[in-house]
Amino acid sequence: MYIESLLKKLSSKSVMERKKAIRDISSYLGHREGYLARLSLHYISLHDPCYTVRNTARQAFYKAGIEPAEDAVWDKTYLF
Repeated sequence: MYIESLLKKLSSKSVMERKKAIRDISSYLGHREGYLARLSLHYISLHDPCYTVRNTARQAFYKAGIEPAEDAVWDKTYLF
């Protein structure tokens, strides 16, 4: 599945590869089943060590017309 490979690229050591993965995965934000993309980008926007990557993830939400959820519950998802 293509989205799985994009999610794996979000944990790359390369900043450029993470930014490219964010740009690619942001096309899934508007989809009804895009919860995994939204959750992943929200996590990256809060916890990535690089400011540029965090900012790119936040901008992806605003470009899609969606605001990141303030009450995302990570321990109940078992994704990270």
